[in-house]
Amino acid sequence: MNLNATITVEGDPGLLREYRGHVNRLLEEEGGDSYRELHSAERLEYEFKLRGGIPFPPFVSASQAFPDLTVEVRWNDAALGKSGRAVIKNGVLAEQTMQSHAPGGAALQDVRADADGGLRLALACERWRELWHGYVIAADQHAFFRVAGSAGSCELSSSDGIEAEWAERWTVSSGDATYAELVPREPIADDELRELDRLAQEFSREWIWFEESEPAETAVERARFEAYGYPVRAANLRSEKLRKVLRPEEGGLALGSFGEGTRWIPELLRRRWLRSAK
Repeated sequence: MNLNATITVEGDPGLLREYRGHVNRLLEEEGGDSYRELHSAERLEYEFKLRGGIPFPPFVSASQAFPDLTVEVRWNDAALGKSGRAVIKNGVLAEQTMQSHAPGGAALQDVRADADGGLRLALACERWRELWHGYVIAADQHAFFRVAGSAGSCELSSSDGIEAEWAERWTVSSGDATYAELVPREPIADDELRELDRLAQEFSREWIWFEESEPAETAVERARFEAYGYPVRAANLRSEKLRKVLRPEEGGLALGSFGEGTRWIPELLRRRWLRSAK
């Protein structure tokens, strides 16, 4: 079993500081898998890559000591195609869900960069029911997206950032596209939103680092970018991907896993979403 798990804790900032000290002591005593801490003043976030099960006991025990805080666990086993979510309050499992999705390796990816390492466009998408949906990111913007139809006649919807609503739509027919800003915006269904969030997190974890991230968490990437002469932007591709994975193409760097029958999807995002993004 190889799990990725993210555990977040939200509530009063003062209580969060105390909770962190409490749970960190319990994690140290347990001596389990290593983890990263990605905290802010308003939220604690722990990221685990696990060989076994999720380390529930320390977080449940700490939750009993701090009943006013909400603990949320999100986990994903890409190899088995399973993911889940649990909410813990006052040491009690208040909510739990589990989903099945396409096993690891099923997501299609397309990544493009400039010669200086700057991110042009990167996306990952999967077949979901009768649609294609996924996550797309450029140097200064990102979104969820959904595509219905085929290359010659389709409908592209995108969110504003990673908000839980469809905000824009392009209707494409015979090469022409009609654009509409959705008013009111359309809520993304909960089950689809969970899948989009999972896909975005997996893709970002593998490919992306952000300028706004804590310096301690991105020190290696910042040092490598300086050494390679790459400028740091709001969103950046990981240095190892730039140097070892992407290949020269059209004056820049690129990698894609879309086949002949699906290559129109990243092209659609480049021509419509990227061109019109504010």
